[in-house]
Amino acid sequence: MEFDPRINAQRVTAYADLRAVLADPVTFSSRNMAGPQVAAVAAVLPPEQRRLLELMSSLNAADGPRHARIRATANQKFTQTAVRQMADPIRLRARRLLDELPGETDFVSEFAAPFALGVVGDVLGVPERDFPLFREFVAPVLELTSGEEVSERVLGSYFAGMHEFCAYFGRSDAFKGGQLSEQERLSLCLAVVVAGTDSTTNLLASMLLRLDRRERRLGGVVEEVVRLDSPFIGFFRTATRPVTTAGVKIAEGDHLFLDYAAGNRDPRVFTEDFDPGRPPVPAHLGFGHGPHYCLGAGLARLQGRIVAEELLDRSFEVVEQPVRRRRHLISNGPAELRFRPGRRPA
Repeated sequence: MEFDPRINAQRVTAYADLRAVLADPVTFSSRNMAGPQVAAVAAVLPPEQRRLLELMSSLNAADGPRHARIRATANQKFTQTAVRQMADPIRLRARRLLDELPGETDFVSEFAAPFALGVVGDVLGVPERDFPLFREFVAPVLELTSGEEVSERVLGSYFAGMHEFCAYFGRSDAFKGGQLSEQERLSLCLAVVVAGTDSTTNLLASMLLRLDRRERRLGGVVEEVVRLDSPFIGFFRTATRPVTTAGVKIAEGDHLFLDYAAGNRDPRVFTEDFDPGRPPVPAHLGFGHGPHYCLGAGLARLQGRIVAEELLDRSFEVVEQPVRRRRHLISNGPAELRFRPGRRPA
């Protein structure tokens, strides 16, 4: 573990240290999960803008009883039964989108992103005609959390997007009828929209580069993509008391960046090879660990497996080119990926 001045935080990279921090939310709070830059901006904003910024403070930024209460409401959409019932609609969506693609296209923008948006839209009960709105909600959140300077332009874009988001989901029934305040409900909707679209888009694009027609352990392929290609790199935590971690003294209020991507490549635990037959223990950290384990992990796994099956049923081809990856602190995947989808056998 060492201090990273670019993000003003201790970067935690060892697998054992990451698991220890994730398992102790009392000492390592999620309240500033978007990082010290965003926290500093929030401290000087007027109340209405602060409220909009705090829309990012849902499951991933809640601790203790509040986290348990929000998660209990969210779980209703992500139980094993609920996820299993999504399988057929997900397959139909993947097949239809692939069938509609031209001979050569960008996998990221023309398949992975609209597919992920559609699945999340179905989870939240959003009509298909409104799916394009989701892009306008997700983009400013990603820009704000990119790790770059939080400029007036970035903040303005975020506030404009969140005004639209609140107006839209204020009319929605998603997660209503539970124990959540309206702010908590809107925050939960935003968390599902952002995580469900961005991370899944990254997962599917990275998976395309890993698919091998000889490999049919597709569940293992998805797990290894999550482990080695890290669609989601990590989150911040804030120390609530003085503590020593990995031999480093941490003061109350200090920030830590939990680098899941580094932990998933820790040579003391994992090898670098891509192995779909890797045993499930030790578990990778791609979906987190502890009370903040990814709510949608089961749905992400299902989407990955179904899309892999649908792609392998075709004569798809990745067009050779240097793959341009996204520049972002926590979101990781190809920015563009040219491919030819091919056709299903008659």
